[in-house]
Amino acid sequence: MDTVSRNPWRAIITSVFFLIENAVLLVLLLVVSAALGTALTGQSMRIALRATLGLAVAGQLFVILGIVGVLHMWSILAVAAVALAAGAARIGAITIRWRVLAAGAVLTLPLFLLALYPPMAFDETLYHLPFVQTIARTGAIRFFPGLRFPAFPILHELLCVLAFSLAGDSATHVVALAELLMLAGVLIQWPEQRIAGVLAAALVVGNPIAVQLATVTYVEIALTLFIAAGFYALDRHPMTAAFLLGTACSVKYLGWYFVAAALVYHLLFAEDRRRMVGRFSVAFLAGALPMYGRIVALTGNPLFPFLPKWFGATAWTLPPPPPLPPATHLTNAIRVFWDITFARARVNAQPPYSPLFAISLLVLILFAIATRNRRAAYLAVLCAGYVAIFTFLPADSRYLMPLLPLVSIAAACAVAPLLRPRLVAMIAVLAIAPGLSYAGYRLVRQGPLPLTTDSRRQYQEARIPELRALERRGPGKIYVCGAEQLKFFGGDDFIGEVTGPFGNESIIGRSRNPSELARSLSSIGARSLLLSRSHCPKPWRQLVSEPLFTRIYADDSAELWELAPGARSPLAR
Repeated sequence: MDTVSRNPWRAIITSVFFLIENAVLLVLLLVVSAALGTALTGQSMRIALRATLGLAVAGQLFVILGIVGVLHMWSILAVAAVALAAGAARIGAITIRWRVLAAGAVLTLPLFLLALYPPMAFDETLYHLPFVQTIARTGAIRFFPGLRFPAFPILHELLCVLAFSLAGDSATHVVALAELLMLAGVLIQWPEQRIAGVLAAALVVGNPIAVQLATVTYVEIALTLFIAAGFYALDRHPMTAAFLLGTACSVKYLGWYFVAAALVYHLLFAEDRRRMVGRFSVAFLAGALPMYGRIVALTGNPLFPFLPKWFGATAWTLPPPPPLPPATHLTNAIRVFWDITFARARVNAQPPYSPLFAISLLVLILFAIATRNRRAAYLAVLCAGYVAIFTFLPADSRYLMPLLPLVSIAAACAVAPLLRPRLVAMIAVLAIAPGLSYAGYRLVRQGPLPLTTDSRRQYQEARIPELRALERRGPGKIYVCGAEQLKFFGGDDFIGEVTGPFGNESIIGRSRNPSELARSLSSIGARSLLLSRSHCPKPWRQLVSEPLFTRIYADDSAELWELAPGARSPLAR
């Protein structure tokens, strides 16, 4: 038991400080983003778009600092200080709507509490948080050979570095929550009829999967924010739109589809098409070139580790899935909205989307047909194309998130003018209810928020059971089979993945007996071996036996072994 747990008053003070620290961080993220956006544009844009632009510019500055190798806490704080000072100089008079702020705070509270739980989501401890952790320590964007994706678009992770450095791993969840709040603000301020924007924001936040993704260290909310803000700015501020869409590409490769869609939009609707496309391309490069230049410099492949036929395969290239017949892709596309809402086992068992997502898309299609509105038809085709691409991606409903705000704003703008504002407000309350209910359900199911060091570690051990074995390892490198999501907890001495030069197949799968396995582990400097009982194949686990290995720990979830001294190479000693 730690000192905090033994002293109840100290535990209370520590808990209160933890809550205040993260609340201040959330406010700071929003204020600094808005200040930086204001410093750049004055008040020519609405505040939500300014804040999103400020966040995007901050991300690009962090990419440059990371390339140079000086992305440390103090350099980030210096950027924040300059942004606050420059924004204050251009802000002018400020009108604070206290009722709106109070309502927003009440609606945000359950999501804020949910974001403070310790990190447990698979991908965040597998590679998102390890990116953040290593960059916070080194200040540099490097090639990370121990991760499943050693080089990737990581702008969102760079935005998490300061939060991680100041307040720890859970604080990175607060960054995603800030991005969701900015997204809601963009949607509210998008249409001329404010109640339509409120409905659109409710349609987005009302999706349980949006609540989930806004309270973990995943990148989908950041991607969705920059895409939505980019499309909002297409007609109003086209250069800003291009920069935001380039920033979306610096968050995740899926952003490229929406860049192409935006170019098509200008070709269809811009008055001076040639000039607009040229200006768009320049601004887009400002948002994409720093990150992709770094990826190319590290790997030679701008879409690493994909497209091996064009850029060459590497140890991190995943084998392609077996091709599906066209009829299967068509079937998957037809039932996709059923799957993401009711048959979630087919799409990686993510939290559900609200049924209103599918209804909103139907409203968009009917509106396009009934009014022959070219922009609505364009958006319907954009959605159809993206759904078709979705059927070729790994089956995971997270990848549909970028469509959610675009469909929601279109449906809200189509429906709101036909109804009385009070009725629209009632629909908005019903629309947001599933998301808030899901947040409440998660808070109840996950139990009291752990606030001390011991309680947080116990919470993680109960949900990532292999962690107990990892905590009992000795010094030196540890090789892992079937529990690669422990990478964040294992640090630099943690090796073992499904890809890479030390992939499980090449180290364990090619070993025919305990002696060969001991030699393989010793050759890479491993001193310990952790095997997940649930995910490491049983034939591989049966290769481990005495006297070449000594069992250190075992429970129902994992086994921890240590190479016997005589089996170790000098590298492992």
